[in-house]
Amino acid sequence: MPKDLVISEDGFLNMLANQNGGAIIEELDRELIKGIAGIQDFGGESTITLKIKINPIKNLEKCMNITPTVSAKHPQEPPVSKAMFVSQGNGLVDQYQQQEELPMERPIAPVKANLKPIEGNKNA
Repeated sequence: MPKDLVISEDGFLNMLANQNGGAIIEELDRELIKGIAGIQDFGGESTITLKIKINPIKNLEKCMNITPTVSAKHPQEPPVSKAMFVSQGNGLVDQYQQQEELPMERPIAPVKANLKPIEGNKNA
């Protein structure tokens, strides 16, 4: 037989319920659902951590500042990698950029070399 749960007015559960209208409890619920879904979809395990920072407020006797934080690590689908090609503009594209046309319609005039033989060179 489960023990009756007694929630004290100044206890832990009321402190959580009074933080931002119970938002931290809703966040814990969402992470629990995500964790169970992740385990069912991908296997593995899930971790949910509730961290509560408590520090005194200066100049207020017997007054504490409470800062709860929820962090979680759930199983998820592994990332998909894909090979991509570097484009002429240094971007990335799916397909190899092939030269689609050659400028055959415009003849290119040959450039004459402006070379002068070296005096005294028998091979020139």
